[in-house]
Amino acid sequence: MSAIANDAALSRRCRQGDAQAWRDFVKRFTPQVYRLALRMLRDGAEAEDASQEAFLRCHRSISSFDPTRPLGPWVSRITYNVCLRRLEKVARMPEADEELAEWADAGPSPEQDTAMSEQHRLLARAMSELSAQDRALLELRYREGFSDAELAESTSMAVGTVKTRLHRARASIRQWFFRNTRESS
Repeated sequence: MSAIANDAALSRRCRQGDAQAWRDFVKRFTPQVYRLALRMLRDGAEAEDASQEAFLRCHRSISSFDPTRPLGPWVSRITYNVCLRRLEKVARMPEADEELAEWADAGPSPEQDTAMSEQHRLLARAMSELSAQDRALLELRYREGFSDAELAESTSMAVGTVKTRLHRARASIRQWFFRNTRESS
């Protein structure tokens, strides 16, 4: 059974009010939703709240899901929009270095954290200087493996806009590494 067929079956069961289907839905998408929310909002508690809100919105709007499409981009679009609304409501102050380091390390287990290389820490710092939208695009592309079309669907951007923003975000990260490696040598 293909992924889209699995998604169609799961969405159909959810629309029918199958409680187990909803548990399966939440279990399947919680890691993706939480990672995206955390990368955009940079705060664990906010990411948890946004994740819950995203799942509530999924529940309310499952009837609008097109079963011929994959569920992942649809769930990501809802999460992305929830996070954007939260960011618009609260003007964020620049975070302290300790909070930035905590955010950069959020997610991995203590064992993984210990094994994380300096390059990963630097990448997290470079990404923290990007806009929430650009961080979300990079998260969905490189952690979730979304294609340009899936990114466009998830963010309600045109495919060309997605490509441009990805290109600019990667260029910003390269420039950040260039500045910071030159300064330290």
